[in-house]
Amino acid sequence: MTEEEKKRCELRAEMFKALSHPLRIYMLEKLKERPRCVCELAQELGVDKSIVSKYLSQLKEAGLVEDRRRGVLVEYSLVAPCVLEMAACAETTVLLNRKRRLEL
Repeated sequence: MTEEEKKRCELRAEMFKALSHPLRIYMLEKLKERPRCVCELAQELGVDKSIVSKYLSQLKEAGLVEDRRRGVLVEYSLVAPCVLEMAACAETTVLLNRKRRLEL
């Protein structure tokens, strides 16, 4: 494996780690609709703001979201909507494969 291939795979692994929690995926789905602040996401999820803030930091570190300051308010937005399309594609494929196995 070349150094370039190693870095590419590490970047992808970090992205998948960031996607490995249901609440983070749900947050991405909400951010696909429109930008939101931590307090709004926390209210929608029914969890503490500190959890939302931590998850947003992980998603930002993975390059999936970005933040924008508007005075004292920080809004987050999805910059990689393709990850949700990829997840939907994989979900459909996995469910179809499970269904086929059950029919055998």
